[in-house]
Amino acid sequence: MAPVVASAVALLAIAGAVDAKPLLKPGRHANPHVASVLSASKRSLHSLMARYYGTKHGLSKPPPLPEKRDTTLPAGWSYFGCVSESWEERLLQGFAFSSSSLTPLLCVTQCTKLGYTFAATEFGDECYCGDEFVGTGGGRADDTTCNIPCEGDTSEGCGAAWYLSLYQYNSSELASCSGVVTTASVTATLPTATEVTTTVVENGTTSVGIVTATANATVAVPTANATDAVSTTASATTTASYPVYTDASDASEWYSLGCAVDSDDRLLTGSSKVGFTGMTIDSCLSYCEDAGFKYAGAEYGDECYCANTLPENVQYHEDYACNVVCDGNATEACGGGYALELFELLSAAGNSTDCTTSSSSVPSGVLIATGTKTGTTTAATAATTKAATTVASGTTQTAATTVSTTTQTAAASSESHYVWAHHMVGNTYPYTQSNWASDISQAQAAGIDGFALNMGSDSWQVDRISDAYSAAGSSGFKLFLSLDMTVLSCSSSSDASNLVNLVKKFSGLSAQAKHDGKVLVSTFAGSDCGISWQNDFVSALENAGVSIFFVPSVFSDPSTFSSNSWMDGELNWNSGWPMGSADLDTSSDKKYISALGDKEYWAAVSPFFFTHFSPATWNKNWLYKSDEWLYATRWEDLIAMRDQVKSVEILTWNDYGESSYIGPIEGALPSGSEVWTNGFTHTALNSLTTYYATAFKTGSYPSITEDEIVMWARPHPHDATASSDSTGRPTGWNYTENYLWAVVLATADSTVTLTSGSNTQTFQVSAGLNKLKLAMSAGSISGSISRSGSTVASYNAGSAFTYTTTPQTYNYNYFVGSSSS
Repeated sequence: MAPVVASAVALLAIAGAVDAKPLLKPGRHANPHVASVLSASKRSLHSLMARYYGTKHGLSKPPPLPEKRDTTLPAGWSYFGCVSESWEERLLQGFAFSSSSLTPLLCVTQCTKLGYTFAATEFGDECYCGDEFVGTGGGRADDTTCNIPCEGDTSEGCGAAWYLSLYQYNSSELASCSGVVTTASVTATLPTATEVTTTVVENGTTSVGIVTATANATVAVPTANATDAVSTTASATTTASYPVYTDASDASEWYSLGCAVDSDDRLLTGSSKVGFTGMTIDSCLSYCEDAGFKYAGAEYGDECYCANTLPENVQYHEDYACNVVCDGNATEACGGGYALELFELLSAAGNSTDCTTSSSSVPSGVLIATGTKTGTTTAATAATTKAATTVASGTTQTAATTVSTTTQTAAASSESHYVWAHHMVGNTYPYTQSNWASDISQAQAAGIDGFALNMGSDSWQVDRISDAYSAAGSSGFKLFLSLDMTVLSCSSSSDASNLVNLVKKFSGLSAQAKHDGKVLVSTFAGSDCGISWQNDFVSALENAGVSIFFVPSVFSDPSTFSSNSWMDGELNWNSGWPMGSADLDTSSDKKYISALGDKEYWAAVSPFFFTHFSPATWNKNWLYKSDEWLYATRWEDLIAMRDQVKSVEILTWNDYGESSYIGPIEGALPSGSEVWTNGFTHTALNSLTTYYATAFKTGSYPSITEDEIVMWARPHPHDATASSDSTGRPTGWNYTENYLWAVVLATADSTVTLTSGSNTQTFQVSAGLNKLKLAMSAGSISGSISRSGSTVASYNAGSAFTYTTTPQTYNYNYFVGSSSS
């Protein structure tokens, strides 16, 4: 009977007699059996009409991706599995495009560039990015369901109608707590291969569900009379990671584990509330959390179950089995018939995700590190402490970590070391030779040895680069090309010849950087090029009399580096920032160094990263975590491992669109970027550049001969709501903290005072480099260093900077000031 009903609904929909939506919204007011039939009809109909849904349910086909060459799969990504699409909205809502050249690599690469942790392909030519699951989808399906060939590579599958082939970055923003979670992502074993259709009974009605089984496991499945058992085995298991669900009522975080199979014996047996009037997912989670339980589950619309343990072999339905609407919210589902929407508590309301508490009386807002870390924690390092303190503004803030004094050390190395800065030639259209001379002079004063000239496809860029080489002349400042393969063509022999000619044009000039006597050349991206880098580029240049030392940044699997004969080294571009919520460490450096073997490793260092272009322009709206004195601490880590790192590339000198610049704001800014760059100069950071570059190149930290305070802050709270910004908050906004960050270079023991609006704090610092932070308050910022009753250095931003709690537009760029600027 069910197939007849399904066919009838489909035919009526096609004829226009009924809307493509189900006649009855699946939920607790419909018989579950009828709801299941309608659900099956819906999916059958969608499969039939997948290419013609138009805007009927808000799921129109995304626009094509602009023609632009992409990089290939970055390290850290893995296949999640085949999952269902959401109804009436997309499962992943961060960014989307369609492409007749779609491959999993193309989709994942684009999502990586935009900072997302999920990427998915659908219906052969569609790509979706996001950081969380939205709506009713996300249910696991057998991998064979995602069987539509990719438009760009028919040997690979790119989802299906209403199913996505999902990929996940394995260093997502999931928090890590000692004793709770030990890695950045949480895994659970789920079945994939065998499906058993069953009928279950709840409250006198029946519904159809899908039960899957783990490898070699026997599963007792509830049937119509709830007594018979069905045994089945599966041939394989898979490991999957789940997104975090935040309880909106109290901000506690829960892992969304999926739609679990329940029975009369109940999966969760600690506590329950049946006939829960007005129940929502949030109210069920709060009920279990308040009762002290770790697991929570919503079932059949108004039933909530809790427990502190789970059975070892939990089985899962497809997520659409959890199709009964919540009693208190008809827009969300609260389980189904013997189908439990299951969650595991990650962090309780009000708890910091670092899980560290103490009764320490550390002053609010201070971190003092007299001297700097060496990259490893020693027994002398003081214990991390945290305390809640009421500051002058009357709000409660979390006090900072106190770090013990350490001796500044740099790893010994007899090799020559270099500091480069990435220079975006695409921003230099109005430059003259004198502009280049000014940039070069300032960079040299900061201890930078040369520019990596990011060269795009604009014909005028050749002339700007010629001016740069002329300006550098015999000054000792060196230049080399960083070919931007996201825009330069590299699919044919003529494309390869163009690249070869570009390198040849500048290779003989006096300012050309060389390494081991060879012409230095780099790239941004390029591992997906159709040319042979060895035959069409490296060997072609060799045959033309130009021997190159090739250090690209190709974003490919590091395990391939040692076998790539055409590369002499690799620039680890993404090592400059944390790729998630955790602070940056050296694990990525070590991975690349190990993979490169005898090849040379180049590391990146960067002060900040924020970009905020709307979907109507570049569609780039995300940030990388840049707090915790990123620029200083990254330098310190690299100096401590300079025996393994010969070159550091600063990202960047002038990439204004991504807020990572340390040079002056001049030239032709990307249209729109002036909103977050006007008045936000970063040149005050360059006293730190000089300090750290000297240590990196010489192996010894320089003596501090002048007192200086450098400080930076964002112009509004991280969770502020902008009054007139249609682009919205950037992805990663929750990685930021509301602090004034400061670095003090003191020639002797001193007293430092920091002020943000009405909030003022005084600190005692020792001779050396000290890191301080202060909770932000509305108003301007200032700071001073005093000794023996006299002020020896001070900075006051005055009207140049204002911290406001009511911004008009979102700006997560940093304002930087210094007593020496």
